[in-house]
Amino acid sequence: MINHTLSTHVSRLTSHESHSQFTIHNSQFTIHTSTPLSTSNTHNSQFTTHNKLISLAHIDLLSFQTHLKHTKDASGIAVVFDPVRRKNVRATPEEIVRQLWIIYFIEKLHLNPKLISVERALEVHGMKRRFDLVIFDKSTKPILLAEFKAPSILLNQMVFDQIAQYNMQMQVPLALVSNGRSHYCFRIDDERRGFEFLDEIPILPLNPLKGT
Repeated sequence: MINHTLSTHVSRLTSHESHSQFTIHNSQFTIHTSTPLSTSNTHNSQFTTHNKLISLAHIDLLSFQTHLKHTKDASGIAVVFDPVRRKNVRATPEEIVRQLWIIYFIEKLHLNPKLISVERALEVHGMKRRFDLVIFDKSTKPILLAEFKAPSILLNQMVFDQIAQYNMQMQVPLALVSNGRSHYCFRIDDERRGFEFLDEIPILPLNPLKGT
């Protein structure tokens, strides 16, 4: 089952990621992991961090796995129901991470599903770029961009820098990155080109149908 599969992915990473270290050197945001990063994944960050790296360790996504609606399609492929797109989608590890976050936003933070968009294409410097998940405010202005990875993917410096670039270019205040086990939310400081890591996701319930 997918529940077991995702749990297996996460349990395998627990011992591996626990040895990861996040340090700051020479005003650069740098991530050191217990496994050497490939050349394509290491580069000089253009951003600095103005506080210590803070994870959303209190958010246990796996506790929401029982809320997922699993089934199989006509070909026998495992799918999961997406309450935002209102259809079944292929249950890849990355997709399961996204669906767990959707459940968290809707059931824990009480966000209106109509203000959550999945695989949303937004224009960045004249080019279309699809985002894993976007949250809008009541005026339909994007307020959070999210990037999700499978549990087997480490969250390295490139992941942070990439979404930070998009946030700055589009003036979206908040960013979220997660691989299902490790989660980080941060605010982009345009003037100082830096990250401000947060210990909570500062989004209030958004339900225009109820006027809140």
